[in-house]
Amino acid sequence: MSAKVLLSTEHLYATHPGRPMVLTDVNVSFRAGVRVAILGANGSGKTTLMRCLSGSLKPAKGHVKRGDIVVSYGRAQLREHRRAVQLVLQDPDDQLFSADVSQDVSFGPMNMGLKVDEVRDRVSESLELLGASHLAERATYQLSYGERKRVAVAGAVAMRPDLLLLDEPTAGLDPVGVTQMLEALDRLRDHGTTVAMATHDVDLALAWADEALIVVDGGVRQGPIDELLANASVVEKAHLHLPWSLELARRLGMDERPRTMSGVVAMLSRRHPPSVAQ
Repeated sequence: MSAKVLLSTEHLYATHPGRPMVLTDVNVSFRAGVRVAILGANGSGKTTLMRCLSGSLKPAKGHVKRGDIVVSYGRAQLREHRRAVQLVLQDPDDQLFSADVSQDVSFGPMNMGLKVDEVRDRVSESLELLGASHLAERATYQLSYGERKRVAVAGAVAMRPDLLLLDEPTAGLDPVGVTQMLEALDRLRDHGTTVAMATHDVDLALAWADEALIVVDGGVRQGPIDELLANASVVEKAHLHLPWSLELARRLGMDERPRTMSGVVAMLSRRHPPSVAQ
C-alpha cells in the first residue's frame, strides 16, 4: 500500500512578474515519510516550485493540492496551509528576527494563539529535535552560521507541519555541520515530519533521499533517486553531474547503483571477493 499523498501539483505553471514562464505543466507529489531531493541548475525553478508548494507564490495556472484539498489563497486558507506545509529559506537571516532563540522559535506557535504552556512545549521539542536545546537562551546574533540554520529549521518545526520544505539546508556548512543537519532531519522523519530539500549536492542527495525531483527546461522529472541520477541524459540536461558512486559503477561496467560508501564497498567486494587464507 503506497504512502499517503500529503501534497501534489496538477498542471502547474509558475512565473514572476515581467519574466517568462519558469515552470510549465508540473505534476509532482510528496508522500508521507518519503524523503525528496529537489535538484536542478541555478535559475532552473527549484525555489519557485517550493514557493508555490508553500503557498507563498500563486501559480499562474494549475493548482496545488494538500491531500484532496485544492489550495486557495484567502488569508484563512493560507494560514491553514502554512500550518501543514512549512518552507525554510536558504539564508537563515531571512527568518531570524527575535532577540533570542526561544523567542524566535516560539513566534509561529504564538501567532497561532496557542497557550503559553503549549508554546513552551513546542519550542523545547523543536530545539531538541534539531540538536539545539543548548541554544535556547542564546542571543540570535551570537549564533554561528550552522546554528542559525538549525534554529531557523526549529522555528518551522515548532509549527508541527506535515511537510517541511528546505532550500539548501546544508549550503555553507562545514562537514560537521552537514552531519548535524542530516542527523536532525532523520530525527524529524522519525518524529513524523516528511522532509523535502532543494540541494546542488548530488552525492548528498543520493545518499539521503528516496526520490528526486529534477527541474529541467521548465518541467520536473520525478522518480526513485538512484534511477534518475543514473540517467546520464537527464543529469546532463539539468547541468548536474553523476554522483561519484554511480560514476564509479559506470566506469567499472557494473549495473549496480550504490548510494553510499558502504554500498560501494559492498559492490567492490562482490566484484573482487576477498581471498580466503589457506
